[in-house]
Amino acid sequence: MNWTLLPFIVRPLIAVLTRGFFQPDEYFQSLEPAHRAIFGYGHLTWEWVAQPPIRSIAYPAIWMPVYRILQRTGLDGGALLVLAPKLLSGFLAAFTDIFGWKLARKLYGPRVANVWLFLSMTSVFNVLALSRTFSNSLETSLTVSALYYWPLVDGLDHDLTTALFLAGISCIMRPTSAIIWITLGGELLIRMVTKRQSVAPILSKVATMGALFSLVLFGLDTVYYGKPTFTPLNFLRVNLSSVSSFYGANQWHYYFTQALPILCSTSLPFVIHGAWLAKMLPGEIGRASRTLFGLCRWVIGAYSLTSHKEWRFIHPLLPILHLFAALSLVSLFAKASRGKEKKEDDKEKHSSLAGNTFPVRRTHILFILSALPASIYIIFFHSRAQIAVMHHLRNLPPSELRSVGFLMPCHSTPWQAYLHRPDVEMWAIGCEPPLSGQDILTYQHQERVFYDDPVGYLQSRFPSSVDAGFPPSPLPSSPPGDSSVTEWIHAWPSHLAFFGHLTQTYPEIEQILQRKGYRVTWETGNGWEEDERRRGGVQVWSYSS
Repeated sequence: MNWTLLPFIVRPLIAVLTRGFFQPDEYFQSLEPAHRAIFGYGHLTWEWVAQPPIRSIAYPAIWMPVYRILQRTGLDGGALLVLAPKLLSGFLAAFTDIFGWKLARKLYGPRVANVWLFLSMTSVFNVLALSRTFSNSLETSLTVSALYYWPLVDGLDHDLTTALFLAGISCIMRPTSAIIWITLGGELLIRMVTKRQSVAPILSKVATMGALFSLVLFGLDTVYYGKPTFTPLNFLRVNLSSVSSFYGANQWHYYFTQALPILCSTSLPFVIHGAWLAKMLPGEIGRASRTLFGLCRWVIGAYSLTSHKEWRFIHPLLPILHLFAALSLVSLFAKASRGKEKKEDDKEKHSSLAGNTFPVRRTHILFILSALPASIYIIFFHSRAQIAVMHHLRNLPPSELRSVGFLMPCHSTPWQAYLHRPDVEMWAIGCEPPLSGQDILTYQHQERVFYDDPVGYLQSRFPSSVDAGFPPSPLPSSPPGDSSVTEWIHAWPSHLAFFGHLTQTYPEIEQILQRKGYRVTWETGNGWEEDERRRGGVQVWSYSS
């Protein structure tokens, strides 16, 4: 069996089977803009409507052909609306495994490559994020693919044009990917200057590729927004301001003390050992290994300077970290094989590194696989209620579901990319950032106002009685990108959705809803949740006078 075909089965399967919610960007920075562009309705967050906008349509454009095909064939009303983007994202994720395996084989040989593939396929973080529709996930696939073609080792086959092409696409999809390629490009130029080689051909290619992709990005965004737009500059300007810390600020050591352990999981000890081994390797392979190690340090260091940090921001480094772990595991196997005593009656005593295509000790395999229950939990149980509620609402008949309000932390569920119901008025508690320069510590956005006093919010911002005609809410949330609106006014919807923690913490809310004529018609559990506001599963209350 050709094991390199396995990722094209496993990654789409993981994507399809995954039932849970991870982070809002999976929907609101990819599927939702694509859905709106094709079907004409959906929610655009502030990043898309701010002046100037900071998000490029380049990444959502990947999903537009999928939606267009479903629209033209009339299949958008069924399960394929959700499954088709999942299958495509799983297919794209498989290239991480394929090109990571090829890179490991190119640098360290087939045995290390096989171990690398085992680590990548069993990685908990890859299970969590790689098959999802995050731009970071595609960035990971593009980065490791470009690394395979990049001239890391003098004397080995490479294709700089293809590497720059893939790196350019990666930077279009996620501008911060430039940090990786500026680092590697600088190392390559220094290496060539040291060897007294001309750098003019490389600089010419870089300039050509850079100009080409800048024009493509400028053209795409200009067409989409209807005016000249170059989003990377806008993205950089906003993210260097205080707005970046609005959605969370972390300590400088976050990537070292939290992100790396989560990304690497049970492979972390081997990553550390393998990084040390890689630095000791002789010759060109050793120099290339040190370059990759230095790349990891530089990228993590650069990201550590920003206030807002997330695990997935350094996901493109995980294939490199798995290279180090694979080196460690193969080295430890070789050491154990050489140290076996002749009296042992284990078949492994006759195994040598040269004769074993998967040189990993059984104890190490078991240790790596001890994270498997976490992967199963992530796929089938983690935050599943936030997805299940959208499937439930979507299947309600039009005569029953007239409108729905989400009394949840902002962006807790997908939107029209999952509901796909233009006939339904939808609103949710918002969290528009302080784009007008307000003090982040004192700024009162809607989510903060609601959770400061949920009971008071329902009593003061909703009518005293329910209009069974369910008219649209006058101002249920701030317009995206407008942080000046604070006088939110709601009409009672036909359905309300919120986490069970809300009524568990504030029993008065349950009493208010029951007096208004609402009853619980659906609920389900949500697994473990760090944010206490998202605990208690999700409930749907419907009006029945």
